[in-house]
Amino acid sequence: MKLARYRQHFRAKVIPKYYSAKLHIALFIVFELAALVIAFDFIQWSWLSPLWILVSVMWASTFLYITHRWFLHQKVPGFHWAHKMHHWHHTFYQAYDMEYDELNDVYMLLMPPWIQAIYYVLYLPLLAWLLSFVLPAVFVPHLVFTLTLWYGLYELIHWIEHLPDTHFMMRFSFARSMKRHHVGHHHPKFKDSRNFGIVEPTQDYLWGSKL
Repeated sequence: MKLARYRQHFRAKVIPKYYSAKLHIALFIVFELAALVIAFDFIQWSWLSPLWILVSVMWASTFLYITHRWFLHQKVPGFHWAHKMHHWHHTFYQAYDMEYDELNDVYMLLMPPWIQAIYYVLYLPLLAWLLSFVLPAVFVPHLVFTLTLWYGLYELIHWIEHLPDTHFMMRFSFARSMKRHHVGHHHPKFKDSRNFGIVEPTQDYLWGSKL
């Protein structure tokens, strides 16, 4: 009952009246698909492409882990707003009640639309431009494509991790495994120290934070 009251208060005080989860989801899909198509078009495929993709996956996985563990769970100067928003997420979704009650609750599940826009429109193009000066030109499009795909997987799998156990996605062992992994992260005792991997748990094993 306490969590239900908190969610009701949160919806009234924090989620904007004009917010539309359907529009939020639609914008994300448009950004993701457009970015994937553009990045894919720049790739010059070769026998080395699997290696470039593998290196890019490790880059994306490490970046996501570091961002989640130290920028969202620690009060880093200049990023207090990110810590605050992530604290809201952990308060809204407790380990004993991970599922959202209504579609607009994805406001505290997906990244805000403005962050998504910055990632796709500013961060990825700027990163590609800067890296083109220091990395092999053939590698950069592979990296941008992988970062785009990885972010899309992050949003999708994080959503799956907050689905009810009765959802058809829970028929898949990977979905059940990642939800258990994420539930451990939402436990009050472990939220700042364990299971930071969202897409998959490799980084938690490497950093020794797997619960």
